[in-house]
Amino acid sequence: MKNTKILMIIIATSLMYMSCGPTCDSGYTSVNINGQDICMPDYIAGEAQNFDLGNEFYHQKFGVIIFNNGKWTDLEQNILTDSDLND
Repeated sequence: MKNTKILMIIIATSLMYMSCGPTCDSGYTSVNINGQDICMPDYIAGEAQNFDLGNEFYHQKFGVIIFNNGKWTDLEQNILTDSDLND
C-alpha cells in the first residue's frame, strides 16, 4: 500500500511537469484567442513568411497580425507598414 501511494505521487508529479512545459514548437507562439490556446507561427522580420498554414502570424510588438489584400494589419484593423514590423 505504501509503495502504491509513492508511485501515485511520482506519477502525479510527472504529469504536472509535463503539462507545464512549452506547448508550441520552435518558431511558434501560444496565443489565446476566444479562450482557446493555439500555436501561431512567429513573424520573422526580413524573411519571407510561409502562408501554407494561413495568413495570421504572431509579432512580438503587435501580437497577432494578419496579411490580407497585400497589407499587414493588427486585430484592430490598423495597417502596419514594413517599417513598423521590422523595428
